Amino acid sequence: MSRKHRSRSRKKKTSLARWLFVGGALLLVAVVAWAVGRPTSSAAVTPSGVAGAQVGDTAPDFSVPTLDGGTFTLSAQRGRPTVIFFMAYWCSTCLSEARALAQIRDEYGDRVQIIAIDVDPSSTPESLARFKRSAGAGDFVWAFDTAQTVARAYQVRSLDTTLILDANGVVVYRDEFPTPYRTLKRTLARAVP
Repeated sequence: MSRKHRSRSRKKKTSLARWLFVGGALLLVAVVAWAVGRPTSSAAVTPSGVAGAQVGDTAPDFSVPTLDGGTFTLSAQRGRPTVIFFMAYWCSTCLSEARALAQIRDEYGDRVQIIAIDVDPSSTPESLARFKRSAGAGDFVWAFDTAQTVARAYQVRSLDTTLILDANGVVVYRDEFPTPYRTLKRTLARAVP
């Protein structure tokens, strides 16, 4: 086999592997989007008549169990801006945003509340703790929404969905893709007194 033929063969294999990886990642995102849309019978969320949480809406209240064994309740955070980050422990694109949020937490300290919510039904404390370490162990709240009641109340359709709430609990920013650090910083600069 000639060198040129072997080189072409390797390029084809690399290209095929890349497409299989991308296809697998897209399939995982589709499965999570489907799972988030399924109904369940949990009552952890009290949407207060709000359908989702779009910019300008008051965010629905919720309580979720946290990685450290406690409970996070959104309404208890009133008085300071809050960042809500919907993610999954296996989501590679979520890592960069989790790292950006860790940097935001270091800069703003207690003036901003940050919560990362793992929406995967198979998530465990061990899997979320591994993700947290990979993300640089951000010193903010890590929580579980394995029944996806919060994700449904907030109409989350994809991972990396991020909402920023002002001190009154009103949504001032929402996206459904990895949020870069500078966007988080710019939005919070307007929301933090």
